[in-house]
Amino acid sequence: MMKKITLLLFTLLTVFSCTACGQARSESMGELMKRAGLNTVMGMGTVFLVLILISIIIYLLGFIGKAQNKGPAAAEAAPEKPAEPLVMETPAEPEDLTDDFELVAVIAAAIAASEGVPADRLVVRSIRRKASPNQWKNV
Repeated sequence: MMKKITLLLFTLLTVFSCTACGQARSESMGELMKRAGLNTVMGMGTVFLVLILISIIIYLLGFIGKAQNKGPAAAEAAPEKPAEPLVMETPAEPEDLTDDFELVAVIAAAIAASEGVPADRLVVRSIRRKASPNQWKNV
């Protein structure tokens, strides 16, 4: 009984799958390949048309941003004279950081916190700046 049900299901699946694919007994291999080629061309054509449509939409989105910037603010704005350039003042002499006790205190507190020891047990003898600011040379 089980063999008969399996055979019946196999036959039905074969008939439905062949009909869905267009592989009926009346079609030759040439007609089948012709239909497959047309399906391929239609599918690829649809994909390219959608891609072209998406690119046109993206292109038009640029105009929306420009139109919003030119909106009512441009009509109301009066021409203004250009702003004066900012002048950066530089200190006359560079700072001497060799006796910067705040920096020493901050570094000592950071080391004490990372080591887990009280800050009064640490003694900072010297702080030296590295010679090269480029950290990739040390890698």
